[in-house]
Amino acid sequence: MPGVVCCADKPELRPMPNLTTTDFERQLAALTLPDHARVWIYTANRVLTDDECQAIHRALSTFCDSWAAHGQPLQAQPAVLLQQLVVLAVDESAQQATGCSIDSSVAAVRDLHKVGPTLADLDVLDRGWVIFKAQADSAEWQRAKLHDFWAMRKAGTLTDEAQVVDSTVPNLGDLRREGVKPLAHSWHAHMW
Repeated sequence: MPGVVCCADKPELRPMPNLTTTDFERQLAALTLPDHARVWIYTANRVLTDDECQAIHRALSTFCDSWAAHGQPLQAQPAVLLQQLVVLAVDESAQQATGCSIDSSVAAVRDLHKVGPTLADLDVLDRGWVIFKAQADSAEWQRAKLHDFWAMRKAGTLTDEAQVVDSTVPNLGDLRREGVKPLAHSWHAHMW
């Protein structure tokens, strides 16, 4: 069903909002760093409310304002896409993110559940979620656990034309150009 969580056995999960590809592109446009900016994309374990998205954005903006590597500030920006994808982007042309600075960003992301009481159950480090549209021309996004996604694929519910968010892209340019791609051209097609 369009716009609903695919895992019916998880009643605590909110339905996906009716967000379109245009919404995704508009939200992505808020990241104004250059295409070569490095990105990390985390998928939330549930759909976030508008207030939660704003709270996460504020918390990560505060983190980015003080994020540094070897005492040098990093030029970074956060974004929340489709009410469940948390993105951190950093322009490494002036200062490269180092192991310790990357560790601090992971800690900031991991601690997002502390930002507010409604986020106590938030987990953005679970890589087992897939955000997709069942048809290339579908208006709405859906989400599923990876095993449920593959069950739909094996059952023929999803074809090679299904659109998938690729959370493994390494930089902002790739996110802009290839962040959404047909299933046939995504890493998902090569898993089994």
